[in-house]
Amino acid sequence: MLRYIVWRLLFEICNIRRLFGHGKERVQYLAFGANLSESIMSERRIRPFAMKPFTLRDHGLRFDHPSPWIGCGYASAEPAAGEAVHGFLYTLSARDAARMDFYEAVPIINRYRRTWVEQDGERVYFYQTNRSTPNLKPTEEYLGYIVNGLASHPEASNEYRASMASTETGEPGRFVSSYLWNQPEDRVGWRRELINLYQRVVLFIFLNLLYRYSLTAVFIRF
Repeated sequence: MLRYIVWRLLFEICNIRRLFGHGKERVQYLAFGANLSESIMSERRIRPFAMKPFTLRDHGLRFDHPSPWIGCGYASAEPAAGEAVHGFLYTLSARDAARMDFYEAVPIINRYRRTWVEQDGERVYFYQTNRSTPNLKPTEEYLGYIVNGLASHPEASNEYRASMASTETGEPGRFVSSYLWNQPEDRVGWRRELINLYQRVVLFIFLNLLYRYSLTAVFIRF
């Protein structure tokens, strides 16, 4: 629980730095998941200086990043020869990019990592899962952010959009008990059940309090 409190405190520090402006440094971030949604970006109080369509070659979109709910996953881009990931390239200040890292659970929690690539004269980064897990499905809401975001992408074919729109979805249900850490396989009985319960309680507090509410973000102006 302590590391999630530390995560929140460090996030607040990033927000406070952003209150004093964007700074001079700019980075290029490739969005291909929920961050394609204008409403999500607005909720996070992050507005790109510029945006343009971008297609990441030799990578494939996979819903292999575990969500907090059993059977559901978020998007990640994985190396895949001949495939492509369509998204939008956002020009962000380094301070907003640091805040985005926290929204994507990169620092402390290490759910995603930044992956940098160079393509078409651009040095860009995207978020790649640290816990690739097979047989996960996006929620209907999450998939909707992607489908709607791709509607204006000039390089996303009708076949690609149709294939994305037909992706089988899952519904959020019970929390994953191993979201925070994986228990040893040989741990059985009441200790395992007790730790599973503890993880679910901590996850509930994290999602509904520590992740959702900020003391400083409301003061950030675009």
